[in-house]
Amino acid sequence: MIRLLIYGGWYGSGNLGDDAILIGLRNLLSKVIPDVEIAALSIDVSQTRRVCNVEAFPLKSPRELLTPRPGLEITDYRRHFEWADACILTGGTPIYDYDHISRIIHCRLPRLLGKELICFGIGVKPVRSFHGKRLVRWLLKDAAAVSTRDPSSERELRKMGFESEIRVTGDSALFLDSEAGNTATLEELGLGQLKHPIAICPRALSPDHRAHYHAPLTHATITKLRKDIATVADRLTQTGYDVVFIPMHQAPGDDDTAEITKIREMMNETSAVTVYPGSPQKAMWILGRMKLVLGLRLHSLILAATAGVPIVGINHDPKIRGFMEHAGTEDYLSGVEDPPEALIHQIEKALDNRTSMKRRLLDSCERMRAKIIDESQRIAEIINRER
Repeated sequence: MIRLLIYGGWYGSGNLGDDAILIGLRNLLSKVIPDVEIAALSIDVSQTRRVCNVEAFPLKSPRELLTPRPGLEITDYRRHFEWADACILTGGTPIYDYDHISRIIHCRLPRLLGKELICFGIGVKPVRSFHGKRLVRWLLKDAAAVSTRDPSSERELRKMGFESEIRVTGDSALFLDSEAGNTATLEELGLGQLKHPIAICPRALSPDHRAHYHAPLTHATITKLRKDIATVADRLTQTGYDVVFIPMHQAPGDDDTAEITKIREMMNETSAVTVYPGSPQKAMWILGRMKLVLGLRLHSLILAATAGVPIVGINHDPKIRGFMEHAGTEDYLSGVEDPPEALIHQIEKALDNRTSMKRRLLDSCERMRAKIIDESQRIAEIINRER
């Protein structure tokens, strides 16, 4: 039995993208390491066990770990790492220019206990501070393997002066199996009457970008984006499409449903809203039945792409551009300062080129899967060698 501890995403937070990464990684590792046992660090252990079907241990913040209370000291936390044969740092985006104390704990603790640290398909945001660059280099220099989920993340690591080998692979959510999501019908979801559905997957944005883990945005830009999406949704409805808003994250302070409500209040036309899907498999199944997906949530784009559904992204964060470039669809990426007419043009172009775009997406997703499989086999060899 090989035990792997996985962390780096906000597992247990109700974020379907992070859950999709964890489930996809579980599916992948189960194939290359048949006797593997996986556990994830999660902020809601029961939710992760139920939705992702893996063991879970409580994820703790530095403040909790440094507070002298029974069960919260770092000496107790280390037991999760001692349980594992190796530790995997993975998605969503575990490298960014703040929360460095937490990063030190989770990257150094495995090495202090003699465990291999493996960075698997990580996302990397720009790190501009001198101490941040130096810290990331130091934390990752002893990693047994480093791979990123897109070329832009590799470029960011290189800008920090990281000189070791980096392999560009893809997002583990590409190994999500949608079969578990098709227990419902569109009628049961309230979408049975929609003949030409187009999904819009917004996300909560805030001038306090650190709280929401996205690139810095001003209040004016955020307001403009909401108005632009409302304008686009109205235009799509007026031209005969059925607009469906799909929430991908449900958590206090970061609830897509609340963001959807704000956008719909700016609209003049009618639109539909699905309930929170509850699992990434169900979200993938719903997205796969759309004519097109307009996404601010990264994994709304990834899950749609796996089904060959045309996608249009809004470049509010580097990870959006990173995936669109990796998928060969950067020409369907709209900037946050672009007028709504530009976004409408991107959507119309994607719909007009639906057949060729489907082929492009399916081919690029297959190429990414092949790279991820190669990297997972390399990891299996590393882990087996260290046993």
